[in-house]
Amino acid sequence: MSQLALREDIDGVAIVTWNRPDKLNAINEEMLAVLRQAIEDLRDRDEVRVLLIRGQGRFFTAGMDISGKRTMVESKTLMMNVRRDYRIPLHMLFDEMEAIEKPVVMAIHGVCLGVGVEMGGACDLRVAAESARFGLPEVDIGVIAGSGGTSRFTRLCGPGFAKWLGMGEQIDARTAMAAGFIQAIWPDATFQDEALALCKRLADRPADVLGAVKVAVDLCKDLDRQSGRIVERVLNTPLLMRDNSALVEKVLGRKKKK
Repeated sequence: MSQLALREDIDGVAIVTWNRPDKLNAINEEMLAVLRQAIEDLRDRDEVRVLLIRGQGRFFTAGMDISGKRTMVESKTLMMNVRRDYRIPLHMLFDEMEAIEKPVVMAIHGVCLGVGVEMGGACDLRVAAESARFGLPEVDIGVIAGSGGTSRFTRLCGPGFAKWLGMGEQIDARTAMAAGFIQAIWPDATFQDEALALCKRLADRPADVLGAVKVAVDLCKDLDRQSGRIVERVLNTPLLMRDNSALVEKVLGRKKKK
């Protein structure tokens, strides 16, 4: 069991916590292995309904652990092998996280750099503490942010902010929210409790409907208006045709208690 990334499950929420504060939560393969298992559990186990990724210490993450590396790859390696080895550990992991029809939430406090931002782009929801800051410092070691920091961040926030981060500048939590990267900001003192409460609320909602929301939004963002309406009708038809009386009564019961 890894101690650099902790795993616990609470009320249907799988929680992965970066636990390497002495290295500013720089992410290594051991930590990615814990995340990979959590993603597989989210995909395959019905009782795991939400994934929450968070950290402890001053940094959410300083990015990938590149200590001891003077070059990224051996110069004699074939370029296709570089692309293969690049795709497997990160691209495929983040693609799977994005594809699973269950909510993935990232709760970011402190500084979040490099692969932390890239991983965030593959999550469904990103919430931040007031202390959060974001950056893509890959340019300073001679490469671009190549695991979603360019592609996903541009799609989420537009070319202006993507170039700002991609060229080495940082943004704070308020700017990240204005850019569309962050959906909520909470005080540091209550942040972790707020993030877990959000995940528990998601876990209590109909799993198949949350999955339909994820699929519908991901489809609609690339479609014209009319095609988007068709997606809504197609995905909602089986949901409308089933017996939703238990869900209706649950909602009405909550309203009566207020």
